[in-house]
Amino acid sequence: MDGILKQETTDAVDTAILLTSSGVFASGATDSGQAMPSPLMRVGGMTLFQRAVLTLQRGGISQIWVLAGKEEPALRELLREDSRLQAAVRWLPVREFPPHDPQTWEVLADEFSGACMVVGCHTVFSSSLIQRLRHEGAQGNAVVVVGRSEEGYYAGNPNIVIKPKDIEGHSSSSVMFRDPPVAPTPIKDSASSSLPIVGDLMVLPGRLLGISGVLHASGTNPLRLALEQAAVEGTVQTIPGATHWFRDVRGPQGPKLAEQTLVRSLQTLKGGLDGLVDRYFNRKCSGLFTRLFLKLRWTPNRITMMSMVVGLVAAGFFVPGSWELALIGALLFQLSVIIDCCDGEVARLTFSESKFGQELDIWADNVVHAAIFVGIACGAYLQGPWEQMSLPLILGASAVLANVVSLLLVNVARQLRSRQRDWGKLSERQRHKLEFMLGHVANRDFSVVVLICAGFGLLHWFLALAAIGSWFFVMSMAWLLRRNLISRG
Repeated sequence: MDGILKQETTDAVDTAILLTSSGVFASGATDSGQAMPSPLMRVGGMTLFQRAVLTLQRGGISQIWVLAGKEEPALRELLREDSRLQAAVRWLPVREFPPHDPQTWEVLADEFSGACMVVGCHTVFSSSLIQRLRHEGAQGNAVVVVGRSEEGYYAGNPNIVIKPKDIEGHSSSSVMFRDPPVAPTPIKDSASSSLPIVGDLMVLPGRLLGISGVLHASGTNPLRLALEQAAVEGTVQTIPGATHWFRDVRGPQGPKLAEQTLVRSLQTLKGGLDGLVDRYFNRKCSGLFTRLFLKLRWTPNRITMMSMVVGLVAAGFFVPGSWELALIGALLFQLSVIIDCCDGEVARLTFSESKFGQELDIWADNVVHAAIFVGIACGAYLQGPWEQMSLPLILGASAVLANVVSLLLVNVARQLRSRQRDWGKLSERQRHKLEFMLGHVANRDFSVVVLICAGFGLLHWFLALAAIGSWFFVMSMAWLLRRNLISRG
């Protein structure tokens, strides 16, 4: 037992064990698996298995051991030609390495040094949570993720709870085990349980992973025995699930709630760069479209093209200059903006971000904006107070030209940012201003201004403000990049 109590300090955890057909704390005797969703179930546009593997990879895990059942051939096929996969994946059939058998964990404990992450495939979680688990688990403690029961939320491990007084901070926490085991059931109301429940996502030091053979407790889940030993030692550390989010997919509402959590996490992620309209309106509406596109299995680039087509159609409605058609055009433009939010959301949800997709999105946005300026200019020339005057055409051409020049300057700034040596030569104030301008260059809040101006028949004034304001942006960006532009010249 002296070896068991020995503390260890390792580098960040880089190995994870993924259970595809059982819960982390399930036992062969009590777990029938009836409530366990298939790892092939699609949630948020991907199978649970793919999402778990790619989230672990993005969180910094470089080696993944998969304990798979009869679904192993199908899971292997999913990863066979997946270019997104960089982590090393090793397969262990559960018929030879059953998770409820202590010898399985003894064998795995011998395969690597330090700590290891153990994850249930029926849980969706954030990569930031994995990153925190990796670093917290490097201190030699057992680290568990905990969450409280919610209405409709499947409480996966009601037998294992944490005392409330120990839930805050990084102090060692006390684990409570309920015996006899309580059958896992969906929570029907928020008052069903007030104690934080341990989720199927944790880190165990190697010295605890194979502890079942030492403790000789037959019929008890080996990982529960390991957690019990850590509780006796006082080395259990908790991470509140609300900090980085995780969601158990089990239960009748599990997949729906998990997908809602995924979409909400994207809105939180982009909230710092979005404008007010994006944050409080466009993102709320885009979530509905994003879930639809995920069900249709549309690619992010296809969504980008759809957004551009809707935007170009909207621009066509401005050309005749009538109030009614202009209002329809403004509404279609707003729809285009909402759809434009979806390509990035789908890309992040399905781990399919790409440099080409980012460039396509930027160019599509600018094509639509230029078309909107042209459409409004034509409408102001054909009807309204500036009818048959050259002023609206001049303003429209000026706005389009400024849009093109600003796009070129933005590309220069992005290239500069990618070169760390040149980027470091700028002052901190210059870098801050450029970051601010790059972060808000795709701000879509002006779509609401277009809608308001269309409703009040003031699109010609919007055109004038856009033509002037665009050049202010161009001059500001050019001034910040003046040295880089001179050296290029």
